[in-house]
Amino acid sequence: MTVKKITTEFGHTLPPVGPHNITVHGAGWDVGLALRDGDMSLLQKMKSIYPRFTPFGAARQLSMAIHQKLSFPPTHGCLPFVNPDIFSMAQEFAFSHHRKEHKLEPSDLLFKVVDISGVRLYCIGYPMPKTPGIIGVWQNPGTGVSSRLAEHLLKQADTLVEVPASASADAEITLDKLPAPTYLPESAAHQGLRDRIAGLMNRAPVASHKANVKSEDVYLYPTGMAAVHRLHQAIMQTRRGTVVGLGAIFHNTYHLFLEFPDGFKHFGQCNAQSGIIGEVEAHIKAEAEAGRKVSYVFVEFPSNPILVSVDLKGLRQLADKHGFLLVVDDTVGSFCNIDLLPVADVVLTSLTKSFSGYANVMGGSVVLNPSSPSYPTLSKVFQSTFHNEFFSGDAEQLLANSTDYLTRSTILNRNAAALASLLQSHIRSPAPSAVTQVLYPSHSDTHANYTALMRPATAEFTPGYGCLLSIDFADSAVAREFYDKLQVHQGPHLGAHLTLALNFNDIVWGKPEDEAKYHAGYGLRAAQVRVSVGLEEEAELVEVFEEALKFAEEAVGKN
Repeated sequence: MTVKKITTEFGHTLPPVGPHNITVHGAGWDVGLALRDGDMSLLQKMKSIYPRFTPFGAARQLSMAIHQKLSFPPTHGCLPFVNPDIFSMAQEFAFSHHRKEHKLEPSDLLFKVVDISGVRLYCIGYPMPKTPGIIGVWQNPGTGVSSRLAEHLLKQADTLVEVPASASADAEITLDKLPAPTYLPESAAHQGLRDRIAGLMNRAPVASHKANVKSEDVYLYPTGMAAVHRLHQAIMQTRRGTVVGLGAIFHNTYHLFLEFPDGFKHFGQCNAQSGIIGEVEAHIKAEAEAGRKVSYVFVEFPSNPILVSVDLKGLRQLADKHGFLLVVDDTVGSFCNIDLLPVADVVLTSLTKSFSGYANVMGGSVVLNPSSPSYPTLSKVFQSTFHNEFFSGDAEQLLANSTDYLTRSTILNRNAAALASLLQSHIRSPAPSAVTQVLYPSHSDTHANYTALMRPATAEFTPGYGCLLSIDFADSAVAREFYDKLQVHQGPHLGAHLTLALNFNDIVWGKPEDEAKYHAGYGLRAAQVRVSVGLEEEAELVEVFEEALKFAEEAVGKN
């Protein structure tokens, strides 16, 4: 079999091409770094982009239509949202000391409200040269207008009217001063998704659940980051305090947590030798002595991109002892493979990933565990504060995509396990190996923590370890040689129908140097490649990786 070359052009989405695709292909290690550093010559060539990075496609066209109607200055951009709380969030974000040299002044922001065919949008105008100081309110909370919602509204752009508002950038904005929101109507697809997720949470439990998840325990959001953001807001109404993050955490989540006013404490090293349970308890006691408390502990299970499985049973015991909530993001492990109801108070998921599987829609969910001691209080808060921001067209696409979720997950589990086995065999080889470590749940010293929560096999599905693995190489030169020769699509995202690789750490954590050094200290090394397997034939993938490994091992011999 001859390895096929990837023919997708730079800046284009994974095939098949569609107006709402969320991937972008940019082959080559240095290409990723140039995009990270804002190379405009490359950015201008991009035909697709991850929607939470910036308004793109229909979302950008909608922003331009609003911009023109509201007579924003030509030097300004426009960010539209469904929830009015974005105005106060924008102030807090843009004027924060965290913006450093990108900090905005009150006079820089314009706040406007518009109606389009019964949908009310809250729009932020900002000077384009100062984009780095405000774009985070689109990227981190993840509540911006989706491309499908934008497409729907653009068809009715002739109904766009400005709604008088008393919002002022130089005064604190409160919701009672703004026109009331319409939010978005729900559809049958919303209920279908809640039913499906509840069913997946209850199927094949590792032990009998005290209470099964009901569809009303499932809350849907336009993105995974929106789920993180809204969950944090809800928890702060029930138990205010610091947030503790464990292990590798998705970079937008990490940076969102860094700016929480009540504080954020991160423990990076969470392997079997770390003593993380003792460290967390010592921190809780120190906080209590200082008159503070921990609100919740947040952990990805397993973590992206180093696939560490934290001791969730030990954390559950701590949570029961000290009263904090345990929030677990199961995006990488996924509903079908792991049962988190015995340990988590809340399960959070980016539905954009393997649950969707086709990289053409975004979504997120929060599932409240009815067996949790925090359930009565937290459920009451959600029932009184939740407002739908998830467009029906996105819900319909996500429901359709997830119909074959278990079938696809079987293939994803198989392909990732096959690649992990191949890579591990290279480490065992007597010749000098390009690969120094395979980062994958079954090859981790935290494997037992994963298997303790792994669902039992059933007639319809045998669980595995998900779609993600990462590869540590001898050094950056060897990693580059492998990556630049690897014939798979290269770009952000995981859980898609086609395999994606990315020099994730060098792009996400490569700057600033002090941050890069900190994260490398617990495993986020620059000489590492993250791989999200797709639905290709196993033999085809193995051959593609074997071919790239040949070049990497030749590079080892040259060093």
